[in-house]
Amino acid sequence: MRASSRFSNSLGCIFIAIGTCALLVLIIVLITGGFLVDTGPFHFSARRWRGPLIITLIAWGSAALLCRRRGLADAAASIGVRLERHAVAAAIVLGGATAGVGVGFGTYSAAGADAAGYISQAELLASARVAEDEPLARQVTWPDATRTFSPLGYHPGPSPGEIVPTYPPGLPLTMAAAHVVAADWGPFTVVPFIGALAVWCTYALGARLHSRTAGVVAAALLATSPIFLFQLVQPMSDVAATGWWALALLLALSPQPGAAIVAGAVAGLALLTRPNLLPLALVVATVSAGWPHRSRSQPPVAASKARAFAAGVAPALATLSLLQWRLYGNPMTFGYGQVSESFAVSNVWPNAYEYASRLVRGEAPALCLVAISTTALLAVGRRAARKTSPSIVGSARVAAVVALALLACYLPYGVFPDWSYLRFLLPAFPAAFVVTGALLTAATTVLPRPARGLVLLVAVIAVCSANVMVASGEQAFNLRRYEARYRHAGRYLDSSLPPAAVVLAVQESASVRYYTHRPVVRWDLLNVDLDSAVSTLTALGRTPVLVVEDWESGDLRARFPGSRIAGLDWLPRADVGSETRVRLFDPADRGRRSNRIVTDRFR
Repeated sequence: MRASSRFSNSLGCIFIAIGTCALLVLIIVLITGGFLVDTGPFHFSARRWRGPLIITLIAWGSAALLCRRRGLADAAASIGVRLERHAVAAAIVLGGATAGVGVGFGTYSAAGADAAGYISQAELLASARVAEDEPLARQVTWPDATRTFSPLGYHPGPSPGEIVPTYPPGLPLTMAAAHVVAADWGPFTVVPFIGALAVWCTYALGARLHSRTAGVVAAALLATSPIFLFQLVQPMSDVAATGWWALALLLALSPQPGAAIVAGAVAGLALLTRPNLLPLALVVATVSAGWPHRSRSQPPVAASKARAFAAGVAPALATLSLLQWRLYGNPMTFGYGQVSESFAVSNVWPNAYEYASRLVRGEAPALCLVAISTTALLAVGRRAARKTSPSIVGSARVAAVVALALLACYLPYGVFPDWSYLRFLLPAFPAAFVVTGALLTAATTVLPRPARGLVLLVAVIAVCSANVMVASGEQAFNLRRYEARYRHAGRYLDSSLPPAAVVLAVQESASVRYYTHRPVVRWDLLNVDLDSAVSTLTALGRTPVLVVEDWESGDLRARFPGSRIAGLDWLPRADVGSETRVRLFDPADRGRRSNRIVTDRFR
């Protein structure tokens, strides 16, 4: 009988596992409308809710028949135990899925100012250069010529004709290494893999500060955060900064010898990526010295760790200072300009409102989870939760200090109305999600044991599914299609323009410079008439062309109201894109018969 009972209980556990998985799939389908996983030979799709519902009912019904009441309760209670036991595997899967999403949905386009700026700077560094030289800027006669030859993401250097990057070198350095290994595609894979690192470090932070279950919850919330997913697919520094700061904080919490100096080195890499986040380095240094866990009665140990951290971060700070001195003429000047130009006390209140609004818009599912978990804990009293759950205080302190340091950096910073600028706060998300995971884990301890694991999984899957829907609504998974115009136009121009071409552009200036390696003139910065600039370039033996996005045509006419060329009243040589169209105009075609101009059109 005992052997038969054990067999029935084991079989019941299998049915409970099947029923739980089916229930989670059912929740995903109900919230998202279905999904498809297609990776090589593995193909799995779920579009309708009836199948998962039937499997859930059959599996749980079979488990109830096979197990006695107590056996069923024990089997259900094992869900939470198994999650804790296999937390590392779950975190690895989440990290791998994060990298897969970043690679699978990546834009692979040097788009706009930021993406093109980072990618082109990586190409510079891979060729052992830190600046571009544009001889044509020394040949034209109009004023402030070097500035006009600086595409988006660049500005004039100390010498005439020298063009220097605006962005810090941290991410481009990492991309340059990837470029050496994997050529042009390498830099686009850096952010997805650092994103996977950020997810793993978030799990490890949760496991160290609270519990492995809290770590898995935190990792899942970060991996599905709408703003995290939005930035994960773009070659920009926000996810990279998040990954490096999460790793630095994790190392700072480590009791292992030598962890402090490594934490300092990683914090240095984070500062190379985002130099304005120096207050975060002070937070990590404080944590490395022993706060908030070690007693204050050990000042020698704290001082030793602080010195080790400083030794680790010093090389990066020295490198950054030397590079800024070389590029901008002052070790304390960033590519964005003087600190006084970007920060103002008057920005604090508008930014506080804007960031709060963006958090509600982008992270509403996670905020609801925090509210429900907190309400549950308050309803039963903290003592009931404390008996079976680790303290939340340590993780809350760390998250609060990280958030305050980050807000100190960005509340006085410029006010940006777009939702995507929530990305500035991403480095605070790992610690914040650890607190969220700790709250949820503690809240489930007030439930009967059989319900704890199942309720936790259902809550996490529901929130993560809602997150994915928010990210989809913000077009995180459509950015590749939307930004493909930069890549398509750039490659077309590279193959079709003559070597002596000079491209007049604004929005496409950085991508055109990257893909074609031809001189670019920013027409929005010209201090002379457009027709005069075109005549000057033609007299120098160059072939000036205009690359204009459809929405820029009005700006071009308004900028040069007396220009005949600015009217763009002839057929373009190329028309690229669908949602936003990019057109190539050759001023030499103006006045020709339209039947002699062939327009290449492609989407």
